[in-house]
Parts: sequence; structure tokens; C-alpha cells
Amino acid sequence: PSEEAQPEGPAEPEKEFGTVVVCAGKGMADLFVELGVDKIVTGGQTMNPSTEDIRNAVEATPASVVFVFPNNKNIIMAAEQCVPLTEKRVVIIPTTTIPQGVSAMLSMDTYTQSESEIISSASEAIKNVHTALITYAARDSDFDGYEIKAGEYLGLLDGALLGSNSDIDALVEILAEKLEALSPEFLTVYYGEDVNAEDASKVGSLLSEKHPSAEMSIINGGQPVYYYMVSAE
Repeated sequence: PSEEAQPEGPAEPEKEFGTVVVCAGKGMADLFVELGVDKIVTGGQTMNPSTEDIRNAVEATPASVVFVFPNNKNIIMAAEQCVPLTEKRVVIIPTTTIPQGVSAMLSMDTYTQSESEIISSASEAIKNVHTALITYAARDSDFDGYEIKAGEYLGLLDGALLGSNSDIDALVEILAEKLEALSPEFLTVYYGEDVNAEDASKVGSLLSEKHPSAEMSIINGGQPVYYYMVSAE
């Protein structure tokens, strides 16, 4: 029978393990596909996919066990809810940021590892990743008792506020200093849809000045909401 004979049914398992990743931005999706991800669910901050979206991606993955990477704490529950909705075995890897998802994917080998080894590798990788996010404040707000003005850039490191500033470079300087305590060996800057390569390169240089021994990568993630996502490992 042709592959198109059963569009509604789950994809027949061609392998034991498969992967589904939630992310936003063409560059991010391309990166995960390069890393061997089977299916991408579009979503992230401000546009959380539904349980149904995730279930459909799981069903379309040609594997009997499917690992799902939510990459956002607000998506973990929707991912967990699809576990009983499919006959496939679904394992949620509780990634809360895109950099955690990338690192977890890189850590696992679905060809040689067992399910428990894959879970263990991914958990270890998640623990070693620190994620910084730079976005902007759309309105005046209060974050952890800190006043933020509309139009300022806002920096977060592992979910905690780094600071806010009308000058993005000043915020990157604060981030570079905060990262010193973590002594990162690898720094990756994923730049968003509203950022050009030249500005991203400048941010990479600012971080490298403070961390000359860290291996630096700059990737066009094309993500919405966040100007920069910085992974420190």
C-alpha cells in the first residue's frame, strides 16, 4: 500500500526511538532537523501549541517510542497530557528552554543507547546548560519587585531577572559579567527574527571579550519574542 493510504493513522514504526521538538523560528527548526529530530511543532513563548498539536506530531513520528522536548515550562503540561492519548510510548524530556533542548538532543544517541540511557544523558545535559534571554518590555511592569519601563530591553538568566536597560549592549555586558561565575566552556548566541547578523556578531564579541577561552557560536535562530537566546555550558 502507498504511504498515503492511511493519512489519519499513526506512522508505522521504522525504528525504536523518535523525537518531537517544540520551537519557533525557521533557523531553530532547521537546526533541530540537522540534529535528527523527526517532527517539529511550532510554538514557544506567547504561542503555546495544544496537546492535540503535540499528539499529531507524535503520531506522525515513525517510531514506537517518541521523546518529546517541550523547550518551555508552559508547554510541559500540554506535552504530558498527550501521553495517554496515543498507543505509542511517549517520554517527556522536561526541557524548559531551546538551548536545553539542543544540548539534550546532542547528548543522546538513539541508535546505540537504551531508553533509560537516553533519559539519563538528556537529564545530565539539561543540568549543564544555562540560558540567558534578551527581550523587550512591551509595557511598564514589575518583575520580582523591580520596575521595568516599556521599551526597555530585559535580560533573564535561568529565569531570574538580570536587569533592564534602554541600551542592549549594556545589558549584554551585565550578562557577560554574570556568566563569569559559571565559567562557560561553550557559548552559543541564537539571534531572533528582528536582529541582523552584524548586531549578533557584536553581541558575540562582547561576550567573547569577557570569556576568551569559551568556544563561541552564533546561529540565526529566527525566533520571535527573544532578540537573543544565549546558551552557556
